[in-house]
Amino acid sequence: MKKQAYIKEKIIEAATHVFAEKGFFKATIDQIAKEAGVSKGLVFWYFRKKNKLIIEVAKRSLPLNIISGCLRKDLKGRELLNQIAEEYIKKYSSYENKRLLFQVLSIKSIYPVIGREISKLCNNLLDKVAKKVYGRTDFDKKIRMKVFFGALLCYSLSNNEELDPKTYISKVIEIISQSTEVKV
Repeated sequence: MKKQAYIKEKIIEAATHVFAEKGFFKATIDQIAKEAGVSKGLVFWYFRKKNKLIIEVAKRSLPLNIISGCLRKDLKGRELLNQIAEEYIKKYSSYENKRLLFQVLSIKSIYPVIGREISKLCNNLLDKVAKKVYGRTDFDKKIRMKVFFGALLCYSLSNNEELDPKTYISKVIEIISQSTEVKV
């Protein structure tokens, strides 16, 4: 990695730690610079405004890279869902990643670019997953994908010490794979 790319990445990693601990709005560039071991001026050299750094960290905090990476693999059906779920749960088992994800979800109205990234996740990428899982993307399949990701989000939100992730993933995949009617 070139020196400039290394320094930029070091700043992003430091910002990730500081934002997770302090929050996007309470964290200061001074704190980020100190964590990165660089000057405040260098942080502004790479990111002209704090907002640019917030957006970079926020984008990385979303599960876009997980889904895109899994879609690039030659996986289909339950195998694809299982891979996405395992990587999602692994990423958000980290306290830092979990805190950042929920902060990102709360700032989408302040940062339209983040709102667009979340829409991209909830629409385009889920449609691509549905296509690979079910072979089509009709309304029912789109809803099943939203249920799937909602279940992953709920798992990340809760304290799941008593719930084995593999068992949880297996049950969620089983549920969204069924086509039964609910009897009232």
